[in-house]
Amino acid sequence: MLGICFALYAYFTDTSIDDYKAIFIVLFSIIFIERAVYYLTWWKFIILPYSLNLHSNFKDDTSKNSLYVDKFVKFKKLKPKSHLEQVMAIGLKSFSLEYRNFVAINVDDYKENAERILHFLGLIDKRYEVKVYHKKNRNVVLVFYSLPYEYSVDLSYFKPNKLFLGIYEKGLYYRKLNTLDHLLCVGESGSGKSNFMHLLNINFLFNLHKIKKMYMIDLKGGVELKRYEKLDNVEFVSNIERLNVLLDDVLEDLKESQNELLLSNKRKSDDLTLIVFDEVGAVSTYPDKKIREAIFDKLALISMQGRASGILLFLFAQKIDNTILPSSIVNNLQTRVLLKTSNDNNINIIDLKDNIREKITWVEVQDFNKGRAIYKDGLTSDKSLIQFPIIGDKLLNYIISNNMIDVTHELLNQKPL
Repeated sequence: MLGICFALYAYFTDTSIDDYKAIFIVLFSIIFIERAVYYLTWWKFIILPYSLNLHSNFKDDTSKNSLYVDKFVKFKKLKPKSHLEQVMAIGLKSFSLEYRNFVAINVDDYKENAERILHFLGLIDKRYEVKVYHKKNRNVVLVFYSLPYEYSVDLSYFKPNKLFLGIYEKGLYYRKLNTLDHLLCVGESGSGKSNFMHLLNINFLFNLHKIKKMYMIDLKGGVELKRYEKLDNVEFVSNIERLNVLLDDVLEDLKESQNELLLSNKRKSDDLTLIVFDEVGAVSTYPDKKIREAIFDKLALISMQGRASGILLFLFAQKIDNTILPSSIVNNLQTRVLLKTSNDNNINIIDLKDNIREKITWVEVQDFNKGRAIYKDGLTSDKSLIQFPIIGDKLLNYIISNNMIDVTHELLNQKPL
């Protein structure tokens, strides 16, 4: 192209090309060096579509096949939105690659070959994941990220009117308090289920201005949740008969809230009543069938009608099937969290049994490290791979033993523990 420009210039100005020969050689050398450096730097990314046959075939009017191989466009380092979040997103590494096709790009090819792409680029051993996004008509963006294996949390992560849930591909994952819905979390023993439950509880305690009442239910002895009973607006329950009566009170509150909403012409209550239930499967093992069915019926009604009234369920279990938790309840728990498990029924709750490896992560769910989870947002149905933080006893005891107003004030003034 440079040679053609010089030739045209010489033709129209009636000058000899030899007069510009030295300049032409210098410019050509610079371009050659720049291109050489470019290909030496990005060669793996450039040849990736060729090596993995990520291309498109098209037939023209003469029924001839034309091959269009995807072209590497750019490499980009990704960082969280703010400098503070960049510092707080401990251990997160991410970058993106963009490719373009002359005619059209096959995004599904990239999704189906996600694990092969990671192998080709040598990123499997570095524990990288990849997500594929469609961009415009002919472009695809591959986002590569590596989540921290573990990290601790402090007060600076928590914000009023939001829930901090962990680190994901884009940095810190937050959920707005006013978008919350019922949640179901499943994972085997040691997967980080209790750790996530404490993370939610801390978020709730930092938003007491929005929470009317919290019920902490543990029918296994109360090891994890009993410590919260000293707080004023928290009621701890470890007896199934007491739970049965308590749910009657919740349903009464539900009716009153529904009437208030009708009278005030509002669609949703501003105040929240939260029911945190550790190992809900314990109900199914209770010998009294009448009480067992009564509790499930009440939970089902709350799951169907409670969200508008601000009455939300947060249920935790080691495994889920129809014998442990009725489908009438499960089907209404739209936000779902899947931790380490080898149980197919558990994996099914996230709606990805057959294609987790293509859509979310190349790591088998049964091989997740502690605190690694697939989080499905009940509002948007988006599914994200998240690493939950470690909740140390020091932080947890500090929050519980101190007045929540003082702790919230400390948080608003950004004084991490």
